Order: sequence, then structure tokens, then C-alpha cells
Amino acid sequence: MPRVTIDQTNFTSGELSPTCYGRVDVARYQNAAENLENCIVNIHGGAERRPGKLFIEETKNSLKRSRLVPFVFSTTQAYMLEFGDYYMRVYLQGAGQVLNDSGDPYEISTPYSETMVWEMDFTQGADTMFLFHGGVMINTLKRFASDSWVIRIGPFDVLPFDVVGHRFGSTLTLSDSTVGTDRTATASSSVFLAADVGRRITYLAGEATITGYTSGTAVTVEITQAFPAVSIAANDWVLEDSPQVAMLASDKSPVGKTITLSLQTEDDTPAAVEGFRAEDVGKYVRINDGLVKITAYGSASSVSGTIVKELSSSIAVAPPNAWTLEAAVWNSNNGYPQTGTLYEQRLVVAATNADPQGMWGSQSGLPFSFTLGTDDDDAFAFSLPTTGQINPIQHLVASSALLLLTYGDEYTMEGGVEKPLTPTNVRAKPRSARGSNTVKPVRVGTETLFVQRAGRKVRALSYDTDSGQYALPDLTVLSEHITESGIVDMAYQQEPRSVVWCVRADGKMATMTIDRDEGVLAWTPQSTDGFYESVASIPGADGDEVWVIVRRVINGVTRRYVERFDEKVLVDAAITGTSEAGASVWAGLDHLEGKSVAVIADGASLGLFPISGGQITLNRDAFDVQIGLPYTNTVKLLRPEIQSGEGSAQGNAMRVHEVALLFDGTIGGKINGDGLTTRQFGTDLLDLPPPTATGFDRLGITGWARGESDITITQDEPLPFHLLAVIRKLTVNS
Repeated sequence: MPRVTIDQTNFTSGELSPTCYGRVDVARYQNAAENLENCIVNIHGGAERRPGKLFIEETKNSLKRSRLVPFVFSTTQAYMLEFGDYYMRVYLQGAGQVLNDSGDPYEISTPYSETMVWEMDFTQGADTMFLFHGGVMINTLKRFASDSWVIRIGPFDVLPFDVVGHRFGSTLTLSDSTVGTDRTATASSSVFLAADVGRRITYLAGEATITGYTSGTAVTVEITQAFPAVSIAANDWVLEDSPQVAMLASDKSPVGKTITLSLQTEDDTPAAVEGFRAEDVGKYVRINDGLVKITAYGSASSVSGTIVKELSSSIAVAPPNAWTLEAAVWNSNNGYPQTGTLYEQRLVVAATNADPQGMWGSQSGLPFSFTLGTDDDDAFAFSLPTTGQINPIQHLVASSALLLLTYGDEYTMEGGVEKPLTPTNVRAKPRSARGSNTVKPVRVGTETLFVQRAGRKVRALSYDTDSGQYALPDLTVLSEHITESGIVDMAYQQEPRSVVWCVRADGKMATMTIDRDEGVLAWTPQSTDGFYESVASIPGADGDEVWVIVRRVINGVTRRYVERFDEKVLVDAAITGTSEAGASVWAGLDHLEGKSVAVIADGASLGLFPISGGQITLNRDAFDVQIGLPYTNTVKLLRPEIQSGEGSAQGNAMRVHEVALLFDGTIGGKINGDGLTTRQFGTDLLDLPPPTATGFDRLGITGWARGESDITITQDEPLPFHLLAVIRKLTVNS
């Protein structure tokens, strides 16, 4: 076969999975590489050396994990928040850690432990961020100044409420746990009241109805569902329903008036009946089409309350089961919402431990009021329809519709006939059954990217106008090996290039350059001398800033650092410095004590220098330096395929005669270990910045290999690297 020339004009398909090496027939094969470590593909197709990272500060406690959370008020007022074990610290966009008046790191306490921080979800509106966790009531984080933040339980006016019954700090003993009548239930303290007759006692699968009141500690029950044991621990059993007696309200209006609610019998000579408890203060009573909030406990048969919604009547006695005693559905026993978002001027939250498929929306324009009703601006409560199994809601995402990502399905929820979502106008539709994990999704253009349940696939959920359906493509299908260890954190950088940054479970990073309009979908792996643990992005002066927490081992000790990627930096955990007079000794390197660091001095790479006492000594004076951990970027090409009708190169003997590399602004580099010619001997000798090369660099390669053509381009110096295209001249023999 004659000598042929094969052009690879771009790397827009990224690093290809080994399972796809045989798919030379796929168009994306021609635009991919076998390895692109520490490279990022830009939308024009070139493979660039990834940015280095500036060292910002060590986390508060290097023995424990921390998480980065972005807080963005505007493009010029953005902060990176470090959430750790019951604390939060603040970093200013484009700068460093915010300090207090004493010069110490500014810090506030939080209710979130090290573990809870990674289970926490959040959403932001203006200067207020809502924080969600199933074990803690919704908190708000408000910024007043860079060094003035307040975190507290949200100032909710009304919480969603329903009939939730009572729990008691008393053990319960049954005379018999099997189905039957005339069983006795005995509490370890006085908890029962006469109005409890007719209410149910539940524990796990067990259920019993109270048929007789003996005393505050003993009642007679009929067991309708067998209990798993005769002895039930305190707070584990529930007295369900509302008191089963009649109620009389002293007045029906106006809203805000304090009235009396009395329990009584229904006969002609009504008598007071005990059914209220002191802990009922703060609960709500629905009676005669109205709503009353209990404000004071008078006795077991009478309480005072404030009218929240006018009653239709205050004369008619509400019989048993015609009124209800309701309490907040979010509490320490049932759990609190685990996710939420702001959608159509409502705070929408979802997924408590007791109701993992439940969802609640605040009143329109009132994020702290969950007064349920039927008017369009009232709060609402819904529960997803079950599809054979309980799939907890993992995330709520505000898009053209409200997206509900559950453990097993994806739903959209919106108002019918192009109207807003209201209590009486809602359409919840299942769109797919892929499932998502706990990694917070990101929005990229019109798509919502989320990590599938197993943690290895990233899918893009969006509405397809052509089919009228929601599309859900797998973005990792041709690069599945890059996310094999699982994704644990994710962030999106829109500028200067559109890149999704994913922290892997093995401590490496996976980046995906994505631009649908240009057909770019390129995964590349990123590594450092350490382990990535968290990533987040905020807007900056020259584009979006990507911040990370990296776990490093320094002199045998684990240290966790907050670092920031910087397009002008070519080493990791870097410090930069200038000296007008020039200096050979550079300090400020205590965070890398014992390491050998790469040095860029006045634009030239000076090699590696050991750190001792937090400083290094160069072999000459330097005026401007970057000092940090070195890393190598690699481009390893795939086996070539002949792009003509003359047959295939696969499995045949190949000989590459010449490789021409098209660079843009590149200095140095190697191909198969041999140095390229872009560095000039004269400038190196004078320790001056080498000129950047733009154009072709050619290298002859000889030797035959069957079925292979190994070509690896590397940059192991802290210098610019941008590979645009590769042209191979080769001969193939059968």
C-alpha cells in the first residue's frame, strides 16, 4: 500500500474508552485520543494543557472533609463558602479568605456535621440561600457584608401541616401483640385521654384501635394488624388521628381574633371531654371550613387560638371526624425537606424521611408561608404517584418546567395549559426511568446534567422540540472509563470555555468540554499530586473561577487545601511572587514543605527545587516567579485508520515516516520521549523566556509495528501547550 497522509484536525471527541478502540467506523473515533490526561479540549478542537492552581488556604480541619458551596449575588459579588464540621468560612471571588477584625479567618457555626455537609442541598435567591438536610429544619444563610453572615432556621410564618398524631417519650407494652379484641396497651407514664377512644396506635406494620379508656396509662385496644413485639420503645409508636369527640368554637371571625375551642359530648346535655395536650400549642385546628392556630393551653378540654381563616359558623358543633387537629409535617420524627429550589416565585421543597416522594410549594411570592389552600396563590402539597416502588426525590431543578429527579425516575411538574403551577392546576408526568444519585445537578444551556444513580453516567435532560419529548442522552457513552470510579461532586464553568468539572471517587478529576452547537463533547482526565475532594465555580473578572479542595500528603501528614484554577498558572498549589530587585530565595512555601517544586522564573522553566524551611533557593536571581507542584499533560493518539477505499490499516504492519504537529502558542514538549524543536538553544542558555511556537513542528519516526502506531506527545515542563492538529505520514503493509 502506498504511503498515505492521515490528518487529525481536532480532539472534539475527547479521550475514547478502550471498549471503543475497535470502532474505527465511528466518526468520533477520528476526533478522539487514547489519552488526554491533564488536557482540556476547547470548542475549536485543540487540546490545551489544563490550568494550574493557586494555593489559597488550608481548610480549618485537615483531618475532616469539607465542601465548597458557591454564593453568587452578582457577577461582581460572588463568594466561595467552605462548609465543614459545624462551621462555614468565606472566600472572596478572585482573592482569598475573608478575615475578621482580628486578622483571623472569618467563621460562623452551622448545624451541619462533616457527613451532613455532603448530604446538604441548597438554592439561592438574591442575598439569601436556603439550606436543606433531612435531619435539620430548613436554614437560611444571609449575607450582609463579606465578613457578616447569619445562618438560622428560616423565619417561616406557616409550615405545611396535616394530621400527624402524637408521639410520646413513654414505652408501650401490649398484653398480646396478635390480632384480636380486648387487648390492653399500657404506657410507662400518663399519656392517654378520654378523647383518644377511637384513635389508632401504630408501630411499623402493627395497628390497633383504642376501644376503651381506663386511665392515663392504660387503654383497651383491638389489634387489627399484628405488632412485631409486645414492648415498644419510647417515641417509636404513634397515636394517630385527631381526638374523637365534638368541638365548639366560640366565634367564627375575623381573622386574627382569639377564640376558645372546647371539646364536648354531642348529647343534649354536653359535657367537657379531655382531649387536648399542652404540646398541642402551635398546632392547627380545621373546623367549619376555617382554620385556627392554637396559641394557649387552658385545660385538657379547652384551648385558645387565633383565627387564621374565617369559620363558616361558630354555632354548629363540629362532630367527631368533622374537625381535625393538625401539626407541621416537618419535624424531628418525620424529618425535614432534603432538597428544594425557587420556581415561579415559590420556594418548592421535597422529600422528608416520612414522605420521600412528597413535595411542598410556598405561597406565591411568600417563600416562608406554606398556608395550604385552593386559591391560585396558596401553598400546595403533592406526592408523586407510585410506580411500584418508593423512589425518593433527590433533586428539584427549576427549568422551563419543574424537574423532579428521583432515585429511579425523572418527572416534570408544571401547570396545565401553559399556566403556572397552582394547588388546583398541576401536571406531574414521568419522563424516563434512569434515576439520579445525590450529586447536585448543573444547568448547561437548556440542558440539566445529572449523575445517574450508580454514579458513573452523566445524562443531559432537555426538551426535544422535534419529538415533543424529553431527551436523556448518556454523555459518557464513548468515554465511560473516565467516570468508572464514580462521580462525587460536579460544577459547571461557562467561561472562558464550557467545561463540566467532576470529582471522581478515586480523587482524580474528570472534565467534559461541551458545546452542542459546535458538536463538542470531550472528556479528559485530570490528576494532581493529591486527591480532589470538592469542586465549585463562581463568576470572576475574566470568566468563571473553578475552586477545589485537594487532599495532599505533606511530610507524611494529610493536609487539605483550598485552591483555585488560574489560566495564567502552570503548576499546582502554586504561589506567585515578584521582586523589583530580583531574588534567589523565595519563601511562603510552608504548605509544600518537603516537596520538590517546579519553578517558572521570568517566563523560563528552571527545573525542580526542594523546599526546606518553607523556602527554596534558585540558581539565579528572578524577578517574577510561579512556584508549585509539577504535572505532566499527555496526548496519546489512537491507532490510525486509512480514510479511503483502499482497505483498512487495522491489524496490519505500520510504519510512520513523519509526524507533523500543529501548535498554537506552545513552548517545548516531547513526542515519544524526544524533545521537540520549539525551544531555542540560545534562549535556554541565557535563561530567557523561550519564544512560543505557532505552526508546524515535524519529527521523523521510523520502525515497523504490527497493528500499532504509538505516538505520545507530552509536556512535562510548566510551559504553555496547545496542540491543534496532527498529520501522520505512514505506510501500511499486510
